[in-house]
Amino acid sequence: MRALITGAASGIGKAVALLLANRHPSDQLQMLLTDRDGDALAQVARQIGPAAHAHIADLSSPDCGDAIVAAAISHMGGIDGLVSNAGIISGAPLIEQTVDQFERVYAINTRATFLLGKAAHPYLAKSKGAFVATASMSATQPTPGLGFYSSSKAALLMLMRQCALEWGPDGIRCNTVSPGPTYTPMTQAG
Repeated sequence: MRALITGAASGIGKAVALLLANRHPSDQLQMLLTDRDGDALAQVARQIGPAAHAHIADLSSPDCGDAIVAAAISHMGGIDGLVSNAGIISGAPLIEQTVDQFERVYAINTRATFLLGKAAHPYLAKSKGAFVATASMSATQPTPGLGFYSSSKAALLMLMRQCALEWGPDGIRCNTVSPGPTYTPMTQAG
């Protein structure tokens, strides 16, 4: 199993990485873990062991998909699973939000998933792999003070449905998970 996981330094991404590490023998697992928090990411990689490689990445960058997938291919030689989990919250009523906040939330919560999936597509098609994005129940239920977060996750749901429609014939399984309130460093700070 060759897995690429974003947002792997804490919260749900860290939990996914640890779960994969516990379910697969270390000699059958390779992971590229990405996050912007290099120190926390290195701790997670050390906790998992030699199967995990830490790669610091800024998912708000327009070239994040190509750069991260290139690092994954360099480290693992292919991709069997992509977990696009990184996300941010910009908590405030819509009337108080700025265009810069809007663009940052959408860049990380929605655009990065598209860029990662597009860059990983040939490798996922070759392995008949899985592409999973972490959405939120806020994607279908408006959440007070989280208008940009909720709408970015709603866009992510439709993006992944479109990926499933277009990439399913290539053998790529595309899905989302939509957790409810989850106690993570992001929600604690939120």
